[in-house]
Amino acid sequence: MGNYIGIPILILAAILNATVMPELRVGGGAPDLVFLLVVSWALLADVRGALAWAFAGGVLQDWFSIAPLGTSSLGLVTVAFVADSLFGQVHRSNLLIPPLVAAGGTVIYHLGVLTVLWMTDMRIAPGQGLLYVTLPTLIYNVIFIVPIFRALGVVHHWLHPHRARVE
Repeated sequence: MGNYIGIPILILAAILNATVMPELRVGGGAPDLVFLLVVSWALLADVRGALAWAFAGGVLQDWFSIAPLGTSSLGLVTVAFVADSLFGQVHRSNLLIPPLVAAGGTVIYHLGVLTVLWMTDMRIAPGQGLLYVTLPTLIYNVIFIVPIFRALGVVHHWLHPHRARVE
């Protein structure tokens, strides 16, 4: 059920990334809602759900951008897998791990995207990309991860309520 509820959430996030987020740009960076949703779900759910959200979110992200289809999926799947491998499931009240994962994940994600763009002849100077896009995006993502993580924590709890132990 968590994978299905993610589709409309990710569609809305991808549309907002393509329309509203460019208005919030500092340098070339802006908050990446799809990335934040995927990272949050990776910390809240099991690895299967996280990878499903990462793949779907990446395809939707690329659908609304000029990046080759699959570019964002590759980066998001990598970040979701690493986050799940390092931290597993994190309780929704945790306020320390999500910003750390958002910071590290933003760098990993952007390096992956820049690499794919470079390999497909969309030449972007790595120094400029990292300084003017990755750094502002990292700051935005660290700021916005906590409210998004908490909101998705409520959704995750609603989908997977804790059952009282019967002993």
